[in-house]
Amino acid sequence: MEEKKRNKRGYLTMAVTILINLIIIAVIASSEFGQDNAGVQQISIADIRVLGLFLAFAAFCTAVYMEYVKYRKMLMGLEGRDDKRGALEVALLGKYYDNVTPFGAGGQPFQMLYLKKRGVSPGTAGALPVVGFLTQQFAFVSVAAVVFIANRSVLSDNALIKGSAYVGMFTYMLVPTAIVLFAVAPNVFKKIVGGGTRLLGKLHILKDAKKTEASVYSALDEYVVSLKNLNSRPHFFFKLLVISIVYQIAIMSIPYFVLLAFRGTEDWWTVFSTVVYIYAAITIIPTPGNSGAAESYFYIAFSSIEGGSPFWAMLVWRGFVYYSWLLCGIIVLMLQKVRFVKPKKKVPEKGRLSVALFNDIHYPSVDGVVRTVDAYARELRADGNYSLCVVPRMDESYVDDRGYEVIRTPSLKLFNFAFYIGLPFIPPGLLDKLRTEGVNVIHAHSPFGIGKMAIKVGKKLKIPVVATFHSKFYDDAYNVTHSKFCANVVKNYVTDFFSQADEVWACSESTSATLRSYGFHGAIRIMENGVEPAPADKLDVFAERARKELVIKDGKPVILFVGQLIWQKNLRVILDALKLIKERSGEYSAVIAGAGYNGQEIREYSEKLGLSDRVSFVGEIADRELLWGLYRLADLFFFPSVYDNAPLVLREAAQAGTPALLAAGSNAAEPVRDGDNGYIAEPDAGSMAEKLLFILSDPQREDIGRRAQETIPITWDEIVSRADRAYRSINVSEK
Repeated sequence: MEEKKRNKRGYLTMAVTILINLIIIAVIASSEFGQDNAGVQQISIADIRVLGLFLAFAAFCTAVYMEYVKYRKMLMGLEGRDDKRGALEVALLGKYYDNVTPFGAGGQPFQMLYLKKRGVSPGTAGALPVVGFLTQQFAFVSVAAVVFIANRSVLSDNALIKGSAYVGMFTYMLVPTAIVLFAVAPNVFKKIVGGGTRLLGKLHILKDAKKTEASVYSALDEYVVSLKNLNSRPHFFFKLLVISIVYQIAIMSIPYFVLLAFRGTEDWWTVFSTVVYIYAAITIIPTPGNSGAAESYFYIAFSSIEGGSPFWAMLVWRGFVYYSWLLCGIIVLMLQKVRFVKPKKKVPEKGRLSVALFNDIHYPSVDGVVRTVDAYARELRADGNYSLCVVPRMDESYVDDRGYEVIRTPSLKLFNFAFYIGLPFIPPGLLDKLRTEGVNVIHAHSPFGIGKMAIKVGKKLKIPVVATFHSKFYDDAYNVTHSKFCANVVKNYVTDFFSQADEVWACSESTSATLRSYGFHGAIRIMENGVEPAPADKLDVFAERARKELVIKDGKPVILFVGQLIWQKNLRVILDALKLIKERSGEYSAVIAGAGYNGQEIREYSEKLGLSDRVSFVGEIADRELLWGLYRLADLFFFPSVYDNAPLVLREAAQAGTPALLAAGSNAAEPVRDGDNGYIAEPDAGSMAEKLLFILSDPQREDIGRRAQETIPITWDEIVSRADRAYRSINVSEK
């Protein structure tokens, strides 16, 4: 009942608005065609420049697209969901209601209602329209400030529009200024508002000054909360602001193209600047959509143009910037009555599961994510399901023979990097292959080229897409570029990628927290990494083999690191700590296993510290038996990385009964309790050295290793069984 009343009021407002427009148009038509101006009156269809109309239409489409992109980005950033239809509809509805409410700015409550109906959380439904309004406010102020400063001479002969524009700009800036002031200096703002409302109360302009003051605080509080959220993500706010500025430029360029179509002769900058003044001037007009004032000011400003027909130009301009929004809004309202939902293919609750795993790296290259994808593919097959991997084409001589099918896609090798870049384009035959195999789940393990392909494939085949967050991509980008700006660009890209997945997984609670710190707000399922079962009866044999083949000295405690040789793994801390305990006569033999692009620098740094007699670099070990032997041989697994999320090497060391020393506060240390099933120290060389000296003489070290063996590892068959259940529980309906 309430909604029907609201709709009736809306229709009545629209009717009154159209009536006002018709009256103003009639007055302008009478003024123009009553003049003896054959040049204006005799314009024909043949005289119209079609290119101008096309460019005006393109500018309007650009404005619509910018609003759509902005709301889509906000839904992904604030809600963690990629809802293209919802983004377009909430953008169009906002403009529709803006244009049927006084002052041309009343769409937010209707947008909030729409978002709630669409299943968006109340917090996001309330914040998203506010953020959209704020960015448009700041964008217009930015554009207008540039024009007011750079083109003060425009409209110099029209004091009415120019004076109204300055007044309008002042009032337009009141809201964003008040929001900023209320956010940064609430006490000062309250004094200003309190003093103003009391004065207006004494002048009998306000009936209840205290009530008005409270309502002002309440209204601004919503804006301030949204502004503070944006301030915590400056790159996200900057992106939205740029999108809004492009929108403003597109909308305010339409008059130039329309005038061009009707043979106007003014240049773009003059017309654009004039329109900025017009928009600022009509801000203070309380009619819905600024009706009447917009038409009048446009005609007054451009009636002196040589040639052309400002009357017809004015009509076409209002058609684009006013009636088009109304038409789009009406279409959206009508479509809300009928929904054509195309459900995604359902994941079977029982029976055979068919999973396609997408990753940007695979064998022969090896890292934790490669081994995770490999384990998923093998265990799914072992459980009677079907699996295949979609990965970039790499070493042509490598043969994929790990017990599951591998599809190699086109890739690029950039410069001297050791890895290949997977291209996001779906290769011929892939879709048919996935259809033939009945794939019902896509699982992306990387957000880049192949990950983007996974999202595209999921959308085309209507298959749900799971995406797992594995790495600290911000740290990766910063270490490569040494630029916070570039790292933030990557971070925002990663957030957008995960917002497009149907379900997001993380390998630990701390890893989930990392993704949330990037700005992702959607649901995250924790799906831990597993480990291969250790061959317990053969570990001692493997250990003896490792001692002989890797020439590890007997009689000294063995400290082991296994992982990529990259500085972000805290290799500098490892070597500095080993140097310190050597200086304190600590006896040990250190083994560093792995390869990486910083490998040569790390070896040189070790030699520089004088550790050649204590530290052995044994390279990457692909032989699993030899690696198990190395884990078993070690007295301590030393892994102070704050970069890793849920390292497999920690779980493998625990499987062999070897305790680990990790960095306090790191994601890797999440399953470890200091002194119970492992050791933890602050991630600096001094603290690590002190802890190492303690551990090497700790009589409880073997007991701690046994507790690590009992509490830290989970086998891959158990993990993939959990993943199987999670795949089948995915909500596959599209909203």
